[in-house]
Amino acid sequence: MRVVLVANFDSGLKYVGRLAEAVAALGAEPDIRVPTTGLPHKLGAGQVAAATSRPITYEPWDEIVRAAAGSDIVVPVFEGPAVERFIRQVHAEAGPRMPVVGTGYVGMVLYDVVGGYLSRSLADVVAVNSRSDLAEFTGAVRGLGLPEGNLLLTGLALLPAATAPLRTGPIRTLLFADQPTVPRRVADRTYLWDRLLGYARRHPDRQVLLRPRHRPGEETFHTMQHSPVAWAATRTLPSNLLIEHAPIDTLIPRSDLLLTVSSTAALEAVAAGTRVAFVADWVGDAALNPRLLPSGLLRRFDDIEADRIGTPDPGWLDDVFPAAEGASPAHRFVARLIEIAAGDAPRVHQAMWDSSFHAGRRATDAAIAGGATAPTSRYTPKRIAAGALRRALKLVER
Repeated sequence: MRVVLVANFDSGLKYVGRLAEAVAALGAEPDIRVPTTGLPHKLGAGQVAAATSRPITYEPWDEIVRAAAGSDIVVPVFEGPAVERFIRQVHAEAGPRMPVVGTGYVGMVLYDVVGGYLSRSLADVVAVNSRSDLAEFTGAVRGLGLPEGNLLLTGLALLPAATAPLRTGPIRTLLFADQPTVPRRVADRTYLWDRLLGYARRHPDRQVLLRPRHRPGEETFHTMQHSPVAWAATRTLPSNLLIEHAPIDTLIPRSDLLLTVSSTAALEAVAAGTRVAFVADWVGDAALNPRLLPSGLLRRFDDIEADRIGTPDPGWLDDVFPAAEGASPAHRFVARLIEIAAGDAPRVHQAMWDSSFHAGRRATDAAIAGGATAPTSRYTPKRIAAGALRRALKLVER
């Protein structure tokens, strides 16, 4: 049984890398592919090495669609609209031999909750990261009269089934997981990094690691506009404050406290037993943290400096680690896909495809696009070129 796994950025590649391990463990053949056209991507060698050690095939979008159509199972891991476009094109290519389709989310679902699910809802299996996500997705399914059966509560596939015991003791190493666009404004980002600098000076016996989301020149789904590397060049950093680019999952186990505004790295830290604080100097939709309010971990920087750190709320832990017993989230996801492909469980793709909602959605997209049979992507060649030009001009300005 051949399983095609497709991603275009480092976070998605890390996700499909976890799935590939589960695919191999269950006796199927993982086939990881990265599109070179159709979606922007820029994966540096370090990003690939950190994501997976398995071989990767780079090829044009249309070639991946054809490969997927000839597979038993395909798992596209993109942003929602691109997942929908991919599934539609595989459906057109495969016809009655449509492979089983699965998809999921590479991190916490912090915005566009219902819209994101609907863009993925043509899949036979949507891996759901939390109980609260499941409740909202189920509400969308029932409210729109969609076929039920493709929602599988797994937990985030990057994580283990259960968390390690929370470590206690003195804080010797603090790790800050920076985000590319949270906060977005340069003044806010500068304030945040300056607070880290102040923390390092206030606690000279502690090591403070500032981990950028990616290195300069690399890209992620949300490309960093204001880099802490550029900020650091304008400051005199104390010896205990370091900019660190090592993979986040290698830094978390040796850290005593992880700080972030709203990065999914916090869940990886909780899973590893590392204490976590969400920086609450900004709270709102732009900070992507309203859905984190139940965690019990939001703290202003003044509290963090004074070591007033909380512990995860048990209800929140149960929400974001729903598979605390049994197989890992990745294993649960892949096992369901294989079960469907083997004919041992029903599939819902065709029922979803034929539903009045999706038939109408395709008709609307075709009308808006002037008769096209698939929705237009925001990643048109013109927009990709314009984005590259803007980034180049910003580099020149610096």
